Amino acid sequence: MQEINFSILSYSVLTLFLLFLFLIVTTILYNDDLLPSHFAQSQVPVNQTQDFFITKWDSQGNASGQFNLPHSIDIDLPGNVYVADSGNNRIQKFTSDGQFVTEWGTEGTDDGQFKILHDVAVSPSGEFVYTIELGNHHRIQKFTSDGRFITKWTYENIGGPESYSDPHQIAIDSLGNVYLPDAAGNKVIKFDGNGKFITNWGIKGTTEGQFHKPHGVAIDSADNIYITDMLNSRIQKFDSNGNFITTWGTEGTNQGQFTEVIPGIDTDYSNDDVYVVDKEGANVQKFSNNGKFIAKWGTKGGGDGQFYEPEDIAINPKIGTVYVTDTGNSRIQIFGLNP
Repeated sequence: MQEINFSILSYSVLTLFLLFLFLIVTTILYNDDLLPSHFAQSQVPVNQTQDFFITKWDSQGNASGQFNLPHSIDIDLPGNVYVADSGNNRIQKFTSDGQFVTEWGTEGTDDGQFKILHDVAVSPSGEFVYTIELGNHHRIQKFTSDGRFITKWTYENIGGPESYSDPHQIAIDSLGNVYLPDAAGNKVIKFDGNGKFITNWGIKGTTEGQFHKPHGVAIDSADNIYITDMLNSRIQKFDSNGNFITTWGTEGTNQGQFTEVIPGIDTDYSNDDVYVVDKEGANVQKFSNNGKFIAKWGTKGGGDGQFYEPEDIAINPKIGTVYVTDTGNSRIQIFGLNP
């Protein structure tokens, strides 16, 4: 009777077991469907734009529906899109799918005209549209949603240029109050809806509640205020009275980090997620409302999902879309809400 070599047999069984284990692990790693749900959801899609890029509005020129360096964007409750077409010194209004509705503005100093148009913002009710210019003494103008001029104000309303010297963006809360980051004054200024000064907060610095060139502003469903504190490469969150809540971000290019040029910010009213445009990094980052990193997309270029000097962002949670002013490419790009 032939004697069995158990050492060889054991070795063969061990080899088969290790091979079987390797196949299982490989299958799991390359098939998200087999991952536990909590693990699969944690996989962050960084710079994967083709999966959720929807379309672009990229006709360049000065005719209705065309753009010349569009700088800012906002969306009203019905989903209409307002674009600050800065190179043409006008506001253009579109439906959510890009159908032209109306426009107003030409270059000049009169009511309803613009000089270096920089930002547009819509009140939460959708009733009023506000603009801010870098020319014309950095004035704010208020219009109806179809472009009829209502009123305007500049720094004279609160006592001089030292208090209101370099505003860039504007946002409106649920009560109609207007918030304005003053980049040179390193503070945030709050007005009522017709330009009456209410309060301000902030000084130059790096600690909580201080600023170094604040630029972008956004408001969530609870009227909390988010500020892009550019030269501190961070986001700061406050309540509507200016009380500090939290901050996140450091300088860098990794997830959750920013360059020193983060001009645009918006929130998703359905869940208060926060979206930030990094102009120098040519990307968009998505966070929870307490600063937890969720996603990042975009690289520098002119292709679909790429950006060249992007400036602003607006969210339409009703149809699940994100609109980005890809200013250097003179176009608007639209993405899915949940990349």
